Amino acid sequence: MIIVDPVALGDVACTRASPKWVYDRTGTLVEVPANTLGVTYDPADLSRAPYALVEPEGRNLLRYSEQFDNVGAWGRQGGVTLDPGAALAPNGQMVAMQLREGQTTGAYITQTAAVELGDRLALSVYAKLGPGERGLALIFTGPTVAVNQIVSFDLGTLDVTAISGSSEWLVERLPNALVRCTIIFTAVASGFVAVQIRPTLNGSITYACDGVSGNYIFGAMLANRGPSSYIKTEDAPVTRAADVIGAGAGLVYSNVPMVELPYNAATTYAKDAAVYDPVTKIVYWSMQAANVGKPLSDGSWWNKRTAINRWAMFDDRNSTVTSNPQEIITVISAKAITQGLFAGALDASEVRVSMAHPTRGVVYSETRRLVLPRSGSSFYGWCFNRLRMRTWFRTLKLPVFANALVTIAILKSGGVPKCGMAMLGPTEDGGGTLMGLSTELKDYSTTTFFPDGSSDTVVRGFSKRMSVDVTVERDRVEALEDYFAKRRQKTLVIFGSTLRGDAMLVGKVSSFRKVIDSYPRSKMALQVEGVLSQ
Repeated sequence: MIIVDPVALGDVACTRASPKWVYDRTGTLVEVPANTLGVTYDPADLSRAPYALVEPEGRNLLRYSEQFDNVGAWGRQGGVTLDPGAALAPNGQMVAMQLREGQTTGAYITQTAAVELGDRLALSVYAKLGPGERGLALIFTGPTVAVNQIVSFDLGTLDVTAISGSSEWLVERLPNALVRCTIIFTAVASGFVAVQIRPTLNGSITYACDGVSGNYIFGAMLANRGPSSYIKTEDAPVTRAADVIGAGAGLVYSNVPMVELPYNAATTYAKDAAVYDPVTKIVYWSMQAANVGKPLSDGSWWNKRTAINRWAMFDDRNSTVTSNPQEIITVISAKAITQGLFAGALDASEVRVSMAHPTRGVVYSETRRLVLPRSGSSFYGWCFNRLRMRTWFRTLKLPVFANALVTIAILKSGGVPKCGMAMLGPTEDGGGTLMGLSTELKDYSTTTFFPDGSSDTVVRGFSKRMSVDVTVERDRVEALEDYFAKRRQKTLVIFGSTLRGDAMLVGKVSSFRKVIDSYPRSKMALQVEGVLSQ
């Protein structure tokens, strides 16, 4: 038996004094406002789980990162020309420029920036194969890099050719045949470095140009602290502030909008106005007009409802659900070693979970379809049985990191995914489950029968109950008894068996009995009362 002890969640802020750019679920480059956590998909594999992108301060030393035709910032050599709006850019707009070679050898655009000794320079640009199937070379020149650093990227095959120097490189594939090419080198002196972006042919930068061929480019960046998410610039270099995650355990980000406003005692509320308690996240409706200064606890003025949509999946009831069109994305900072995650009362087609560490990056990623097998080992069953969906997701495999961020993405393409409960916390081994585990459903509805034979039923919620016997080592019995005693009336996730989904329950341990029947091991019997469902 495995127990997940959920972490109590509050609100945790992400502060960053500037916007940043990430990839959405379509692989499109989108801007995230300041003081909002950036959650990004992997554009090379959009089927993977999105993850929280926490970065240190970054800086783009280049000016006019998207306007390569700005002659004040970008110099041109070899008769190169730039055609604006020639192709689809990573941001989903027709703003990528065609870098078209001239009719002489050595056509390129260039810009110069000041760097310091030891700067880890990362020059990157988004590119796409254009007429003539030219490759793309990224180049560092000048005394700050000593030997010219030249790397050629084949935009079709993604093969890389190191023409000169010892720089590193990265290739990031995006949708729509776009590629982000990066070369990395550490400055060997302080001063100025010149960067070049130029077409290549068969991995060579010296070839006879035809004045027609070239490729499409967008979003150039010269970072001085290694590879980074994209930073857009105009007439001056831009610094993106560091992401700072607040203290404590809680919800750092959610894409579910906040409809209701937080309660303010100084505001006058009309009848039926909705507010929420910033502490409990419970919605209240005003029962009277001219409602000002009345505490939410005053039942004559306020009608207590349920948790707000964003927080419904984190309360202790699976009868209240969080919903959002297409996808629900939440990021949790547990501030504890959390190996277990449970999501229940799901109406979705897929769940994706990732864990990202501030310095180690993505340390865990899982995608799981919720479609249940339906064939019944028969052709008829495979073709004609109704499609069934699993209503829960669980994992006990989260890595042991205390400061990582866990991202939960719940998807339903073309629909509205829902989640009634999400719990994240450390796990405890409750011993080996014995045969005889049982579960039952307790319906709290009541039916009244009348003398004429008719009846009236009041439909109420129901709960699931579980009885489980386990065997544990003798020296752990007292520790487990203390474990459950300290968690009286706390909602836990109990896995009576990790092999069967129907042997799992979210609820409270209502009784705990131990039987000392042998020396090396003892037995324990637990009764668990599940949370109420509707």
